[in-house]
Amino acid sequence: MKHPAEFRLPRDILQAPPVSRYLLGVLPLDGRFSLSVGTGRMAAARALSSIPPHIRSGRAWLPSLCCASLASPFLRLGFRLFFYSDPQRAPLPELLPGDVFLYIHFCGFPNRSVEEALRSLPAENRPVIIEDCVHALFSRGVGTFGDFTLYSFRKFLPVPDGGLLTSRLPLDEKLAPPLEKFVSLKTAGLMTGEPAFFRQGEAVLDSDDETREPSAMGRLLLDRLPWEHIPAARRKNYSFLAGRLGLPVLQVGTVPLGVPFRVESGKAELERRLRAEGFEPPLSWDAPPDAPSDEAEKLVVLPCDERLEEKDLEDLAAVCRSRL
Repeated sequence: MKHPAEFRLPRDILQAPPVSRYLLGVLPLDGRFSLSVGTGRMAAARALSSIPPHIRSGRAWLPSLCCASLASPFLRLGFRLFFYSDPQRAPLPELLPGDVFLYIHFCGFPNRSVEEALRSLPAENRPVIIEDCVHALFSRGVGTFGDFTLYSFRKFLPVPDGGLLTSRLPLDEKLAPPLEKFVSLKTAGLMTGEPAFFRQGEAVLDSDDETREPSAMGRLLLDRLPWEHIPAARRKNYSFLAGRLGLPVLQVGTVPLGVPFRVESGKAELERRLRAEGFEPPLSWDAPPDAPSDEAEKLVVLPCDERLEEKDLEDLAAVCRSRL
């Protein structure tokens, strides 16, 4: 066994682009500029700063169902925030040239209703479009509609950090060094499973304004950890829960981050009971201030990741059925 002082990162990790060469094969990168960053939020910040100032209107549109932290890079760069509803419920607002419009493939489900609504706009009213694929790393048929596309690897894979921005426009490749305290805390959380480490890591990230490189640890794990089994396992687990809970079937090519489960009341209680039984929702957040929708208060996202076995899924479904 080598003495720890003799350990060196493999040369290919130090020299290769900080995204797994295998993972790159599943992402639609042809004809687009790309930049590896620390997180999906950092990818959003670099996308916004890459929009030429002379075409910005200063207005940005976010979906009413989104994480409050998503607003941070917009606010830091001085954008005025507005919110829109699902086009299946209400028409898109009147958009101006130079507006920034972000949409999300929520929980990995391709958001075709927004794409169809945007496609129908006159060319002169087309906004700058940011396509958020953070929840849809493995879903097929996404990632090419937006002017910018955001990815985050840590949502699906056991890595402390790692994100990707793709763009139709050239990108400034100058990045700050990795946020080591954040990386250390997230790595400790991955190693121990202790939620406190994850919470502390997110608090460190929330207080940081820089767009940073991915860490050496994140790059190493991303390039070495097996992931090929994940899409099929998540689809299988979703289908099991959908059958038990009467949820829609998956479309071909959709790989879910989690299972959206609507509750009219008692979201906090259901999440508490899930955690008490050892099930951590992959998403649980409040909407940004002034967002007009209360959907975030009615939606519990159930786990369906590859670690869950059939007995786990039965127990998970039982907890949810007790709320029906």
